Amino acid sequence: MFRAIRIWRTHAKARELAGLFAFEFLVVVFGVLTAQAVADWSADRAAGRAMLANKARADAQIGAMAATAIALDRAIPCMDERMITIMRAASAGETIDPAMLVRPVVRVEPYSGLTDESLLRVRQRIGAETAERYSRVAFDDQRLRIMVSSLAEGWQSLSIVSPETGTISQSDRQEARIVASRIRSHLRSVRQAQANISVYARDLGIKPRLGRGLRIPRHCAQLWMQNSVVFDPMDIPAVRDSLKPSA
Repeated sequence: MFRAIRIWRTHAKARELAGLFAFEFLVVVFGVLTAQAVADWSADRAAGRAMLANKARADAQIGAMAATAIALDRAIPCMDERMITIMRAASAGETIDPAMLVRPVVRVEPYSGLTDESLLRVRQRIGAETAERYSRVAFDDQRLRIMVSSLAEGWQSLSIVSPETGTISQSDRQEARIVASRIRSHLRSVRQAQANISVYARDLGIKPRLGRGLRIPRHCAQLWMQNSVVFDPMDIPAVRDSLKPSA
C-alpha cells in the first residue's frame, strides 16, 4: 500500500511539474507575442507620424507650386506675345532690341514629394485616389522642370539676332524664327504642366501660398519691368538704394 502511495505521489509531482512547465511556456510565449505587438504598434505609430510630417511638407510645397502656377498662367501669354513679335521682326529684317531677347526669370518651386513608404500609407489610410494625385504632382513637377530648362536654352539661342553679337544674316533670322516657334511650344507645355498642378492642388484641398513678400506681375508691362514671373517689391534696385543708410 505504501508503495502504491509513493508511486501516486511521484506521478502527481510529475503532473504538477508538467503543468508548471506548460504554464511557464505559455507565459513566455504570451510575453514574446505581447512585446512583438507593442513593438509593431510603436513602429506603426512612428511610421504614421513620419507620413504626416512628410505629407505636411509636400502640401506646403504644393501650395507654393500652385501659387507659382498662377504666376505662370499670367506670364506665359506675355512671353508668347514676345516670341510672335520677334518672329515678325526677324521676317521683316528689322533690328531687334536686345532687351526683347532677355528671358524673364521663371520660378520653379522645390518639391521633394512623398517617400514610397509615406505614399503607401496615404494609399492605405486616406485612399488610392489621393495617393495617385501626389504621384501625378511629382510627374508634372519633373515635366515642368524639363520644359523650363528647355525654355532657358531656347531663349538663350535667340541671341543669334541680337545686334550686340555682330552682323545678322538672313539664315540667322530664319533660325531665330525656328527657335521662337520652338519656345512657343515649350511655353504651351509649361502651361499644361502648371495647369495640372493647379488642379491636383485644388483636388487635394491645398490653397496657393506665395512666399512672404513675393508678388505676381499684374500685366505684361510689369512682368518685363521686373523680368520675373514672381518678384519681391523690395528687391527693385530703386527700393534697395532708398533703404541704404545715408553716408
